[in-house]
Amino acid sequence: MTEKKAQLIRLRKLMLFWTLVMTVVLGILFSAPSYANNLSVTNVTLGTRDPGAKTVVVTFNVSWQNSWRNKINFDAAWLTVRLNQAQITPTIKTLCPITATGLNPAGTSPGNGPNLQVYVPGDATGAFLQPSSTGFIGNINTQNVQLTVNYQSCGFSDTDQIYASVFGLEMVYIPQGSFYAGDYNTSAASLNSGSADGTPWNVTSENPIPVTNATSGGYQYVSSANPGEFATGASFTIPASFPKGYNAFYAMKYGINEGEWVEFFNDLPVAARINRDLDDTNHKNSSNVQFRNTLSCFGAPLLCSSQRPSRALNYLSWMDLAAFLDWDALRPMTELEFEKMSRGPLLPNPGEYVWGNQNISAATAISGTTEDGTETITAPASANANYNNTTFTGGDTSQGAGYNQGPLRGGIFASPNSTRASSGASYYGVMDLGGNLKDRVVTIGNSAGLLFTGSEGTGVLNTTTGYEGNANITGWPGMDAQPLNGVDGATGSGFRGGSWADSTNYLRISDRTEAALTSTAALNTFGGRGVRTYDGS
Repeated sequence: MTEKKAQLIRLRKLMLFWTLVMTVVLGILFSAPSYANNLSVTNVTLGTRDPGAKTVVVTFNVSWQNSWRNKINFDAAWLTVRLNQAQITPTIKTLCPITATGLNPAGTSPGNGPNLQVYVPGDATGAFLQPSSTGFIGNINTQNVQLTVNYQSCGFSDTDQIYASVFGLEMVYIPQGSFYAGDYNTSAASLNSGSADGTPWNVTSENPIPVTNATSGGYQYVSSANPGEFATGASFTIPASFPKGYNAFYAMKYGINEGEWVEFFNDLPVAARINRDLDDTNHKNSSNVQFRNTLSCFGAPLLCSSQRPSRALNYLSWMDLAAFLDWDALRPMTELEFEKMSRGPLLPNPGEYVWGNQNISAATAISGTTEDGTETITAPASANANYNNTTFTGGDTSQGAGYNQGPLRGGIFASPNSTRASSGASYYGVMDLGGNLKDRVVTIGNSAGLLFTGSEGTGVLNTTTGYEGNANITGWPGMDAQPLNGVDGATGSGFRGGSWADSTNYLRISDRTEAALTSTAALNTFGGRGVRTYDGS
């Protein structure tokens, strides 16, 4: 018996065990009402400046619901601190570095909430507030969280009148470990081990992966024949520097929502706002509600607002997503990371969806008459995804046709009695990876995607005239041939997970129909989220 076959047998024996474990874990995770995007940061205040060290302490309160830490993984809040001079119009908020890094470093505090810790990555651009002990944590409400930042490093002097803001995102920690990509050729362009071997790829390290035209037992690429995509059986190498999903990382628990985009947009310089305006002719082409997008942008300087801040944000181009991620010191995810966070360490179930089986049911009815962020799906009882061009009833639909089809709020299928399957959750508790909105990823399907090295955003966007507001991280897909212009294309990116307008096939974990589809468009089915490499131990 070959080692590969022996490994598959061992994994099949473990598969039932892990399925039972995750049923229990996710039953605990969703044992209380779970309303998405419920992270709240309030009462942000500045302490006394230290002119010698050029530092100032920022204090604030943080709360979110249904936090957990188990033997597999945990959730967290990613927090970035910005300073501004309020007398400047328009107000421009600048990300400031934290003064110390590591676990619970000097100058930080998780506040008065129990069982919490602060982790600051090596680039000091932000901090993770996360549970420190194993067990269901429940609702977190901690006062007087502290982060100390260097105000000189972000352009402020000892005498500037400064104000602080803190931006937060809910994240999920994805642990280091092996995983499988592919599902025995059940899904379109699913990765396999050879032309005569449908076994999925087994990713066991971050070492280079030699992709060849193998008959069996290797790593074979399967193509959907998108323009510029590698052909089936092409030979190439996925470099060691390309994030393959083996190493640990944090992922946004939900896709970007309207409220998060508004906060990002209104913090930008005026010229940058023009290039990131989702109401313009390159995006929604309206300030009215279109396919449930309620953003409205007016004025001089241009300012945006949202009627439904918890609703998943559509009409994102690759350039828009890259800008948001760079601004918040995150990075794009790769398509291999998508499969890792979806499936976990389990052996693939042929044709499975993100929630681990082939059971899927489209939502049709929304509770109430106004979607205020607490709305739920009322029909059918089996609903666990948003797909197939469903026309909704209930909720906001009484307000006009613009509300009938489109994205729902993140995590809407979670309830007091949710399981992984009924809530539409991934193995690790990441939400909405199947349906609602397409997730943009970095592809392995062309040479441009393979140049990606996983560099994190810095919080500083491009300022070149005409290209203001672009991401400017070397190696990110879509970088202009003139790097000073930043990310103004999309070559090297693609899509995974499907959307509200797609058929069931696109929602499968391993479906790669659009994994190497280059698109600079901003359509009503396009969303996105970011990740961040874990650099601790």
